[in-house]
Amino acid sequence: MVVSMIVAVSIGIQPMCTRDDFQKVFGDVIQDNNSYIAEAVFDDYLEQVQQIESSDYDKKLPPIKRLQNQLNSAIEADTLFDSFVSSLSVLGNDARWKRSVMDLRRSVLLNARKVNNPWPATVWVNLPNIAPVSDSTADQINTFIIENIDNDRTDRFSASAAILSGDKEACRQYEKRAMARWNEYVTIIEPHINKDVEVVLYPQLSEDESVIELTGWVLSNIEDKDIKDKATLQLAFWTKKHNKQKLDAITVIRSARTSFGFDPWSRGCGVQAHSRQSRKKNELLKKTAAIQETNNEYLAILLSMLTPEQRQQFEER
Repeated sequence: MVVSMIVAVSIGIQPMCTRDDFQKVFGDVIQDNNSYIAEAVFDDYLEQVQQIESSDYDKKLPPIKRLQNQLNSAIEADTLFDSFVSSLSVLGNDARWKRSVMDLRRSVLLNARKVNNPWPATVWVNLPNIAPVSDSTADQINTFIIENIDNDRTDRFSASAAILSGDKEACRQYEKRAMARWNEYVTIIEPHINKDVEVVLYPQLSEDESVIELTGWVLSNIEDKDIKDKATLQLAFWTKKHNKQKLDAITVIRSARTSFGFDPWSRGCGVQAHSRQSRKKNELLKKTAAIQETNNEYLAILLSMLTPEQRQQFEER
């Protein structure tokens, strides 16, 4: 009952370590000799979170006042979370315990960035949750997050306030800093970026699996070797062209964020018509449209290889 009350009170308050967060990271690490203490530390943390004011959701308050209250709650929640993590740190000295503390801090802080973020597409990827990395790399990521999370929160909330007040110039200054910070983070994780990480890092460029799915179906369900060979060849052509087009789109995204200081995938502070930012955004739209056209082109080629009956079988699979 206590836990449900805490969750109800703290909806929207970030950073917030939930019981699921705690169990997911420490479930296999807590030993009998410290399990009681660790659970007590966590329960005490939850009780303190319950005390944080949630008046930022009072609909009677002006939007900017609610935003300021949210920021105050976020700062208070961050202080509590930092104290909680510090308490956990002293409960164990082995490598697994230290890594678990590191993983919990990173995951909770990165999740907190989803609140009041005018640039949701500029993801700080939780790399160790996607791909195996060494403790030194995880430590480098955590160091960056700890050193930058306060400024990141300030810029996110300040930009949101600037948007509400119509101060586009101030908003753009916050956006430039946020984009520089994102690029610094990507530089850290770049050696480890693979296909799985890329999907999270650039969510708007998530894979269209239709060509892959159709090719796989052909190879599994069509007996004609000639059709199978042709389908495999078309998949190879599509993969080469698709990867090139996706890389072109990523290049535009990186350029917009690092050279122009804005995110073309977020509404953020907006862009002026006929500005360099607007041209860059239109360039990205053309790149992504080309990706979809390529998907449609090769999907049509593959479907043309099938008889009407085979196409129906595929559609009804």
